This record gives sequence, C-alpha cells and structure tokens, in this order.
Amino acid sequence: MRKVIVLVVLSFVFIQCGMDKESLIAKNQVGKLNNKTQIEELDILFRNDSIVKLPRDMDVIREYKIYETEGDHILTIRPNFEVDSVKLIESVQIFSDRFITERGITTASVYSDILDSYSINKIEPTFSTAILFIDELNVTIALDKKDLRIDEFDMRKISQDQIPDNAKIKYITVWFD
Repeated sequence: MRKVIVLVVLSFVFIQCGMDKESLIAKNQVGKLNNKTQIEELDILFRNDSIVKLPRDMDVIREYKIYETEGDHILTIRPNFEVDSVKLIESVQIFSDRFITERGITTASVYSDILDSYSINKIEPTFSTAILFIDELNVTIALDKKDLRIDEFDMRKISQDQIPDNAKIKYITVWFD
C-alpha cells in the first residue's frame, strides 16, 4: 500500500513538473508573462523573437506584436494605460498553439474541447467572431463566425447550441487583473 501511495505522489509531481511554465495559460499568466510583468521587460523576455510596436514612430505604443524568428505571429500584448509610472500588461492575445491551459486548451483546440474542459459564462457576438467568456481563467476565446455558419455582420445573440463542435479557435485573450 505504501508503494502505491509513493507511486501516486511521484506521478503527480512528474505531471506538474512536465507542464512547461513557459507555455502555460492560466489566470493572470501567459507563459513568462504575468500581471506583474512590466512592458519594459518585453525586449528581454522575447529577445529571441521579433517585436513590432504599433503604431510605429509614435510616442504611445498601443500594442506589441510578437513574432517567432520564422515569422509566425504568436502574441499581441496590450499595455494598461491606467497605471501612471509603471506600464503593466492589460491583455495578451494568443495566436500560437504552443501556449496551453492546464486542461489542454490551445488555439488548435475546437469548441467541443472547450466545453469538455471549462464552463462558458457568456457568449457575445462581434462583427466577425463569437466571443466566449471563461471566468475561471479570466480569458475570452474568439471563434470565427464563418465556422459557425452565421452571417459575419449578424449581431444577434448566439447560444451554445448554435456553435458546431468542430468550430476552431481564432485566438485566446488573457485579461490581467
């Protein structure tokens, strides 16, 4: 019995250690970024990637787009403008499937995966997407309306049963407190 308990505990430890913290999506966290990360740290944190600051040639940067060296867009980071002296992160949009929640959701997941893993608290339409609110993680997940067979500019309420199980994720946004 003692061996079984030790084996279970060791298995749990290895599973937790196996989760790569540099790719974890959690409440107030996307990989190396968290709600205490300062905008000035982005150049260091993403030194091996390319950072595009938008709008270009302006004093106030509204967003930072992070691209892998191969050119793939992985993240868009938006600063919080309410804090005066220290610029922190307001939100991070995730476009790469290298980032994953503890329950296995990535941008490569589909709607049924989300339903199996999290409670959807609300669904809001935009012109081109359906936005799923997952309060547990403080994230929103955008699904392309084309996958939902809903007219792109249709702003009527969307219910969970209108969304096909195989609807793909367009991007995930983590909102920092």
